[in-house]
Amino acid sequence: MTAILGVNCFKHDAAAALFVDGVLVGASEEERFSRRKHDADYPKNAINFLLNQAGLKPSDIDHVAYYMRPDQVRGEAIRSLPGYLTRKGSVKFFLGQLSGSIKMASIPGRMREHLGESFNPEFHFIDHHESHAWSAWFGAGCRDAAILTMDGAGEKHSSLVGSITGGVLKEYRRTRLPVSPGLFYSAVTRYLGFTPDNDEYKVMGLSSYGKPVYLDLFRRIFSAEDGRFVINSKLMDVSMGVHHAIFSSEVLEILGEPRNPKDGEPTERHENIAASAQRAIEEAGLSVVKYLRKQTNHDLLVIAGGVALNCVMNGLFEREGGFEEIYPFPAPNDAGTSIGAAVAVYRVLFPDVTLKNLDTMYLGSGSSTEEIQSDIDMAKLSPTMPENLAATVAEMISEGQVVAVYQGRTEFGPRALGNRSILADPRRAEMKDIVNGVVKHREGFRPFAPACIQEEAGKYFQGCVKSTHMIKTYPVVKDMDKVIPAVTHVDNTARVQTVTRAENSFYYDVIKEFGKITGVSVVLNTSFNIRGEPIVNTPIDAVRCYYGTGIDALAMPPFLFVKKPLCEKS
Repeated sequence: MTAILGVNCFKHDAAAALFVDGVLVGASEEERFSRRKHDADYPKNAINFLLNQAGLKPSDIDHVAYYMRPDQVRGEAIRSLPGYLTRKGSVKFFLGQLSGSIKMASIPGRMREHLGESFNPEFHFIDHHESHAWSAWFGAGCRDAAILTMDGAGEKHSSLVGSITGGVLKEYRRTRLPVSPGLFYSAVTRYLGFTPDNDEYKVMGLSSYGKPVYLDLFRRIFSAEDGRFVINSKLMDVSMGVHHAIFSSEVLEILGEPRNPKDGEPTERHENIAASAQRAIEEAGLSVVKYLRKQTNHDLLVIAGGVALNCVMNGLFEREGGFEEIYPFPAPNDAGTSIGAAVAVYRVLFPDVTLKNLDTMYLGSGSSTEEIQSDIDMAKLSPTMPENLAATVAEMISEGQVVAVYQGRTEFGPRALGNRSILADPRRAEMKDIVNGVVKHREGFRPFAPACIQEEAGKYFQGCVKSTHMIKTYPVVKDMDKVIPAVTHVDNTARVQTVTRAENSFYYDVIKEFGKITGVSVVLNTSFNIRGEPIVNTPIDAVRCYYGTGIDALAMPPFLFVKKPLCEKS
């Protein structure tokens, strides 16, 4: 038996993943256990879960793969020292970078302290963008593919353009820091009054409300050439180090002062700025994809890195990139590098091992019926047990009630895919405001995703045949926006999840039953959490969130919690 543990931590989205003899046993973000969103600390709880899931002792772990090379992080910080010294507050950031590299280098000692003297694996420090690349390759079935990684920073680079053929990675281009697509988008995020490295998806959602009236300016700030991204340092100062970019006075004279979130909701000006920045990154990304298309004969493009969470851009790549198939890894942020780093070790040390295909993202922790029953008894709760729970949930949704679902193992990655989801009726336009305001407690401009029976996806979403992981957008079919207004974004697109019974039988049955009742085989799906909190992980998390929000019912198969009686049928 060979056991390889992949780990990432000390930056953001700490996570761990475990392979045993080429099979991914599980993967989980630490935030699910600690309840601190984007938790960057050492993933002690995630590792404990994985060992328990596999029935292994610490001494059974043969190799640990870490997602970063701390020597290069330290070297990059030192290289950037002159820039740090010229800006107020940058020395503190520089010291933070050095401290981070020291933390990363200490991971062997930290893990031995946690797991005891019997824990004595071989440690491997893997290049960050290679970790991203291998995660996407693995997720796509270990097939030959063109590779694109894009994020804020990884050691010395922010992107990798290459291909994997016969299990061998070949690089064509890298973008050197401080030039970075993630850095550009985080600067826009900060300018618009949101939190960088957390709220970029808000900028993407806001962009659909605006017009790209500032596009020429943003094209001057950020672009791509010959497979690399480019930043105009006269318009955006990147000398202060990663995630400390600021727009120049020339840019601010055109855009105006940055938004203060205390001043209320974003205005039309902010919407137009978001639209312009989104279009600029789309154009630059598409330029890199088209460069890559010319370098390789592979018809599959796989994508990873935090920027790959930009599902609008992913949809553009699929339509206009020239590849027959686009596969963004479902956990493209740094959490996914825990998988990729472990895969990299397999490729180097065990190239003849056949890795089992990744056929599910339900890789996190779960609870048995007995464990759920124990928690229910402890809390002195009295749920019902409907004979056909899926049909009951579908009926409640059709009557305008909001139902949360907790079942099986939790999803790995930032998207809820039916095991930790909140479901509602997409036919009711008001449901978007209800779920945003009463349930999620978040901004009203943010859209919701539709979950659809896969065999009927094309009826509602143009060009959508399969979109399992809710990471690409599709145009809504003409006039269907009137049928499913709550999940149709203002630009007439939707971030679609297609569902099959083989992937998730209960979730599929709920949507199927909803279709029987309403004639619409689509439900509104959003993650089971409130703003600022991670997705629920345990039955107690689920019950606490349920009772603390405007959710009407909680389905926890085979149990159903209802706050008020079911509405009478009309």
